[in-house]
Parts: sequence; structure tokens; C-alpha cells
Amino acid sequence: MRLKDQHPELFRQLHPTRNTGVDLDSTTNSSHEMLWWRCPAGHEWRETPLQRRSPAAWKNGNPEACLYCVAPGCLVYSCGHRRFQSSESTFRVLADPCRKCEVTEHARLILDRLDESAVAAVRLLDTSPHYALFCATGADTTPWWEKIFPLVEAYFVRMVSVYVAIAAVEHRPTLSCSTSSLLGACMLRILDALPPDCRDAMHKAVPDDAGHLHPRLLPGWHDIEIGWALKKLGFDILDTPLDADIERRLQFCEQQRFSATGELPLVHLTGRHYPPFTHLPRDRESGASSELRGFRPMQAPARITAVRVTLGDSAPAGPDDPLGRTHVGYTAGLPPQELWERGRGVWKLRADHVAASTIVLIVYDRTVVLVASIAGLTLHRGGLAILGEPLTDHPLIGRLDPLHTPNPLAHGVIKGEVAERGGREPERRTRSSPGRSVPIPLPRKGS
Repeated sequence: MRLKDQHPELFRQLHPTRNTGVDLDSTTNSSHEMLWWRCPAGHEWRETPLQRRSPAAWKNGNPEACLYCVAPGCLVYSCGHRRFQSSESTFRVLADPCRKCEVTEHARLILDRLDESAVAAVRLLDTSPHYALFCATGADTTPWWEKIFPLVEAYFVRMVSVYVAIAAVEHRPTLSCSTSSLLGACMLRILDALPPDCRDAMHKAVPDDAGHLHPRLLPGWHDIEIGWALKKLGFDILDTPLDADIERRLQFCEQQRFSATGELPLVHLTGRHYPPFTHLPRDRESGASSELRGFRPMQAPARITAVRVTLGDSAPAGPDDPLGRTHVGYTAGLPPQELWERGRGVWKLRADHVAASTIVLIVYDRTVVLVASIAGLTLHRGGLAILGEPLTDHPLIGRLDPLHTPNPLAHGVIKGEVAERGGREPERRTRSSPGRSVPIPLPRKGS
């Protein structure tokens, strides 16, 4: 609905001369556009039509009330946004915009400088030994690196250009964080988009002081709200489509997906703030001549894949128990081998989850009571049973369940120090038809 038709009295309070370039007759009553208003008493201020007609408490039931007339405890910024303060005894109009609008304008200036910052960004990459080492490691360890490298390099130029633009807008002599921290954050972002089998080998090229990119937080010394403002203006710090772009190219290169012409799938960078740089003269190998003084590679985070089963209280087993047990469930004081027999089956787990895991956690009352290796599995009509041996000295025993979920069965990855110390390599798995089990070898890692 038009404001003119729905709220004619408010429409008459629109300022007759200060709303230049705005078609007031077509303005809707839900518009978020800042307009100038003038009340019958002659007060002038900026506000959106949606704010103007809202039944706010300070209006005391009169939607046509004027801020100056009835809201003395209010600060109105030059951008039109306002803030009520009970400590204020007067109505004040400030000459400066509010904090959010200041940061948004700051981010807009940064994005305006993005294209012209590409030259400096490319120069920084060309002279960086960290970037040269990362590219060389990718070429040596990652299949089809040359096919995804143009997209990888475009992402690096994009992010470095942002920091060059921030330094220019804020009149900084240098970037707001160290080059190794910035490039390391970009490297970790690229690793997240690569297949898991490529990540460990690539981690040795990531600097130990690498920063971290978050959806609304950029590493470095600058306004913490810049990331939020860039996101608001359409600049995706993480560039979330990067994962899909790299995955499509890898799938094509691995001959899993072909186009009719045999060409790589297109990457649509429109609106993603990738500055133009491909026409610039490049010397990607110049950085390799620089010595990496004090370089400390980042260690790949320790991780171990596990399945978790939850036991109830001890109870007699069924008469046709497929494992021949007399009791199932947990009771205190059981020997590890007896507890393992009670806990290894029969579960409705997915066989591929068990085959992909290295340990099984047996949990009672949200506490790990036993950890066992996984050597294989047997299939039964009621589910499957796991083959393995108890690991009586495993550091997870006695700790809270690391795969805490409401479901009594779980499959996941454990990271950190515990993953470095625990887990054994699987040796074999078993497969069975109802009534008999036939063991078959599990594939070893790396085979």
C-alpha cells in the first residue's frame, strides 16, 4: 500500500523540498528509505516510512507523533537512526552517523578500492616465499593442481586485495596483519575446499602463525565490525561457493562428469568481488628465490574416526543371542574382555561407518567405559557385531563421551591430543550371510 493512500496525514508531513529525487507519490508505507519529515511544529528529521508509522511506545498511541515533541530522551544521528537513552533529558540531533552506518560506509570505501588494489596484491604474492612454497607443494602433491590453480590464485588475489584496500582507506603504511598470517588463513581456506587425502600433504606449506577466517571476522588489527559490514554489502569473506567450484573441477578432471564439449565447467565469479588481475604481468616463481627464514610449518590437526555405542544396565541376553552371550549391558567391575563381548554387538550400525573407523567407544551414563580396536565386523539379521580387541590403556577411558549425541549410536571424528595418542589401524573385516560369518580383509590405509 502507498503511504499516500494508507496514511494521508503522515504523507502530508513529508518535507516538501528536502526529498529531492524521490517519487513520494509511489512511496510505500513499508519503505526502508530514509526520508525527511517536518511536523506541524516545524521540527525536521530523517526517518523511514516504516519507522514513521510504527506504533512505538514513546508515541503514546499517536502514530503521527514527532520525535522532537514527545521523545526528549532520544539521540538522532545524521544517518537517521536513533537511540533512546533514559539518562538523556533532552532531544539531540547529532552531526555524525551511527556506529553501524560508519562501519558500513567504511566497508563500502574498501570495496570501492578493491579493483585498483589488485596490482599491489599480485606484487605481494609474487615476492612471497610462503605463497611460492604453497603453490609448489600443491603442484607436487595435489592431482590436477594446474586445473584448479587459476581459481586458487584468484581467491588469494581477492583476499589480499581486501587487506591492501583496508590499508589504503585507513592510511596504514603496511597491512593490518603479517603477510604469513594472512596468506596462511587463505591457505587453510583452500585446504578446506580440497579433498581430505590432499590436506595432510599440503599442511606442511602452511605457516605456523596462520590466521583464521570467520564468516564475519578478518584476522589482523582493524575494526572488528568490518567483516560484518562487508558481509552486509555482499562480500563473502569465506567465499562459500569456492568449495563447489573446486569440487566440480576436480570431478571433471577425475572423469566423473563431462560436458558436451569436453571443457572444464564454468566458474561464475559475477558479484563475488574478484578483482581483475589476469592481464597483469606475472612472475610466480620469483618468490621461490627468497629464503624462508624462521618458517615453521603448521602441523595437520590430529584426528581419529570412531563409532560409539551406548550400553544400558546389565540384563540377561535373549535366548537366541547371535553372539552366544548370557548377559548384555554394563555392570561395574567386569573384566575388559567380558565388557567388550557385551558391548560389541549386535547394533544397527552402518557397515561403511565401522569400516572407516579405527576405534569403537563403549559408553555408559555418558562416560567412556571401554575403548576397543576395530579389526572387522560380522553381519547378522538384527544388525552387525564388531570384531576387535579392548585397549585398556586408552586415554579416553573414564572421560565424557566425545561424540555426545542423543542417539545411542554415533559415528564421528575426534580431534586434538587424544587423537594423537589413541587408535590403531584396522586389519580386517568380516561379512556374513544369515547364520554364518565369512571374514574378509579390511583395506589398509594408503592401499
